[in-house]
Amino acid sequence: MTDQPFSPTAPSRTLDPLATEFSGATFALFDLYRASVQAGGGVMIEGRSFADCVLEGPALMLVLEGVHFQSTNFGPTSGDMRNMLFQPMGNMGIGAIPVRNCTFTNCRFNTLGITGNEELLKMLIEQVPVG
Repeated sequence: MTDQPFSPTAPSRTLDPLATEFSGATFALFDLYRASVQAGGGVMIEGRSFADCVLEGPALMLVLEGVHFQSTNFGPTSGDMRNMLFQPMGNMGIGAIPVRNCTFTNCRFNTLGITGNEELLKMLIEQVPVG
């Protein structure tokens, strides 16, 4: 991964899939994932910081350990956070985009589903305000 932050305001700059910091960017989570895999970043989005970003789907994010959401707008949930949550049926999340040790600050999710362990899903239902 590169230590250079990604900012869409930089002239003629494209998404750096190995950047560790993203600020003010809008992108599809799947596009970041695929570009990161193709650039040799592994099969997990890991150790990244996202600030003031819009992350778009449709996609399913598998939230693993060390992921923090600060002032995150999870998008339209029709008044019920459970509408964007998916409960795993086994011990794997095949087809989901794994995210570990990442921070999302003042970000907005558009048509992005979330899955993870039971504790995470329960916390999101209880603590995320809906509107």
